Amino acid sequence: MKIYGPYKRNQDGRWYLSVKHLSGKSSTISYPKYLMEQKIGRPLHDDETVDHIDRNVDNNSPSNLKIICRAIHSKEDALYLIPMTFICPWCGGTFTKDGSKLGDVINNRRKNKCGPFCSRRCAGKYGAYVGHNKIERIEIDIKQFELQHTRKYYQKPKPV
Repeated sequence: MKIYGPYKRNQDGRWYLSVKHLSGKSSTISYPKYLMEQKIGRPLHDDETVDHIDRNVDNNSPSNLKIICRAIHSKEDALYLIPMTFICPWCGGTFTKDGSKLGDVINNRRKNKCGPFCSRRCAGKYGAYVGHNKIERIEIDIKQFELQHTRKYYQKPKPV
């Protein structure tokens, strides 16, 4: 097995390694995950992930990394999402999303899905009009969204 890196990916600003296996297959692994697996001497289980204690993804010091359950990690990260204000593409109203709902918005935008909508009613009307070819599907400017929101939607945790 040959390991290349670490390198920083442009799309998310996180550190990765490229791994070339003896079988000829290549794969990519998170650099913090690799460091933690080396430290504990075993691969991480499927329900485990690595978290940066100081929330700085550039600080990959082993003392700044901890193993955490994936479900708990997702819940904790949702707490640190900074609320964002959006304009509904259907009715033009403004509304705010925060927590896990904001995480859904970010993931949907990355998948080039329209929205977010202020309500299920607006989302349903939009879907019905697109489905019946009454309007064209609204195209999302994903580059503009990424420029505005990438790496700016997490706030530092408050000291305990």
